[in-house]
Amino acid sequence: MSAIKIAIIGLGYVGLPLAVEFAKKYPVIGFDINQNRVNDLKQANDATLEISKEDLNSVLRETIAFTPNNPTGLYITTDPGDLATANYYIVTVPTPTDKNNRPDLTPLLKASETIGKVLKPGDIVIYESTVYPGATEEDCVPVLEKFSNLTYATSAPTSENSALSTQHCYVKTQAKRGTFLKENISSPFSPL
Repeated sequence: MSAIKIAIIGLGYVGLPLAVEFAKKYPVIGFDINQNRVNDLKQANDATLEISKEDLNSVLRETIAFTPNNPTGLYITTDPGDLATANYYIVTVPTPTDKNNRPDLTPLLKASETIGKVLKPGDIVIYESTVYPGATEEDCVPVLEKFSNLTYATSAPTSENSALSTQHCYVKTQAKRGTFLKENISSPFSPL
């Protein structure tokens, strides 16, 4: 796997703090479909108040070009094409419920479609959205496979296109969530 480049899909109260923390050590692309939210964040204004203006300003980048002399930081965008250079994708979109308290997976499936269009062999997808058991494999993986033309690898890949891997973590506290992700991002995952 090449150097780590992380994409965070969904820059709300979960995604933005993750993006800012990872951007202190890695190149990070923050993606959100809400243009007003992205415009505010580019001005270091976080309406959720999860991140201070100073913390956000300390990692913000105006360009997606990460170089050896400037290898870290957070580039924020609404352009799905900007995600193509990432190799780790962390989905942090909301999972709203309907009037009968059934989860609406539309944001999760749309995020999976967006990622699938830029996914490459060897990339890692992590779902950090709250979902029911099996949702990653049963609902999200088929969308990733459809749009990427890759096959989900449940063991070591046997061909070039069998290199899609997903990781799902559901942790109740942000501290535990951050610890899990930092441990897994800072050390290589097991080979697919």
